[in-house]
Amino acid sequence: MKKFHFQLDTVLGYKQQVLDNRLVEHGAAVAQVTRQEAVLDDARNRRSDYEAEFEQKKTEGMTMFEALKYQHCMQALVNEVERETERLARLRRIEEEKRARVVESRVETKTLEKLKEIKLQDYNHAIQKDEERFIDDLTATKRVLSNA
Repeated sequence: MKKFHFQLDTVLGYKQQVLDNRLVEHGAAVAQVTRQEAVLDDARNRRSDYEAEFEQKKTEGMTMFEALKYQHCMQALVNEVERETERLARLRRIEEEKRARVVESRVETKTLEKLKEIKLQDYNHAIQKDEERFIDDLTATKRVLSNA
């Protein structure tokens, strides 16, 4: 009997490449989310530190010009935190989309691998049947020859 050959091997190989590429893309998206979380934490810490400094200066006393300067800077920091929060949300959506694609590719790849396993089992079963038939034929031939 001929050697086992899965007709969809090329498709399986292609799907595996797609899965590998999507895993890389997802990893890059996760890294971007992690970096953005650090940027957002940094912006929040700077805003918090600046607010604490402003509160301390208020208790010590300051001019109207200094108070306006602190308020403008704090507003700029609040706006930065909002921008970075929106960017993080956008990156998380992208990461979720890429994760969904990875799951989809895994399902496709696993389906083809399972089909290949089933076809291999069928092939092995057919080989076993052929071997049993050959042994039966050999036994029958031996009986006929010994009776003759």
